[in-house]
Amino acid sequence: MDSEALHESIGPQLRAADPRLREAAARRVADVAWGPDQERYLADALADAVDRETDPAALAAQIDALPAVEPALGDAALARLAGRCADSPVLAALLVRASRLQVSGPAEPIGDATRVVVRCLRGAPHSGLGLRTPGGTWLVLERIEFYGRAVDRLDPGCTARVLLSGSGARGLAEWDLLEAEPRARECAPRLRSPDPRTRCSAAAAIADWPNSWAPEVGRYLCGALARAAVREQDHDALESHLYALLALGQFLAEPAFALLRTMDRTALPQVLRPYLDDLLEEDRARSGR
Repeated sequence: MDSEALHESIGPQLRAADPRLREAAARRVADVAWGPDQERYLADALADAVDRETDPAALAAQIDALPAVEPALGDAALARLAGRCADSPVLAALLVRASRLQVSGPAEPIGDATRVVVRCLRGAPHSGLGLRTPGGTWLVLERIEFYGRAVDRLDPGCTARVLLSGSGARGLAEWDLLEAEPRARECAPRLRSPDPRTRCSAAAAIADWPNSWAPEVGRYLCGALARAAVREQDHDALESHLYALLALGQFLAEPAFALLRTMDRTALPQVLRPYLDDLLEEDRARSGR
């Protein structure tokens, strides 16, 4: 069954009465690099499944599948997931990466730091987290005070007074947004841009930080890059996709390799064939073929 039809069978199975069917359906999500429409469908289906799941094994499989469609998780889905993160490192890390705060008052200098009131719009930020300002600078969330008491994390919908360090904190204005890890959410859609220059720059941006991605994010991005590569008609953009895949080689997994194996080497420009050869050699080495 191809991926275009597979996602439509997974959705109903995630709602099946038998928990073993729900568990098996969730595990199938991680086996494919999905297209954008399929990602959105499965992200909503998985969030719904996690929200109502009572079987421990099925719940673990559903949570483990979420990073495969992570950038498609909307704010409403993330809010539902926030109540289930206490016992799951995977879900807790996903919610941290999705963190978004909105400044709700003027910035107040406090020694070398800055104090400001923020509202948590999404995710579950914790103290010590890095946050990006609208201007692109990075801050550190040093302290969270909720009703006058220091807490480790902030839940969606809650407002708190926080202490931020970093040069960009003093210039914050009301309504500014601070985001924890926007890069994957920004880069993945840009790989599908109609402009080949945008696709090229998105792949280059992914390759710029090969060692900074969390493993589950790196695996997702490899799938997104491979999906972009098999459809790419622009040679410069294709070179960027393949180079980024090589740079993120530590994260390459079966969904990306399955796509790369469908590429016609003879149709590639001569200069790009070694890129594909190296990727497929890695595939053979891992599979023992």
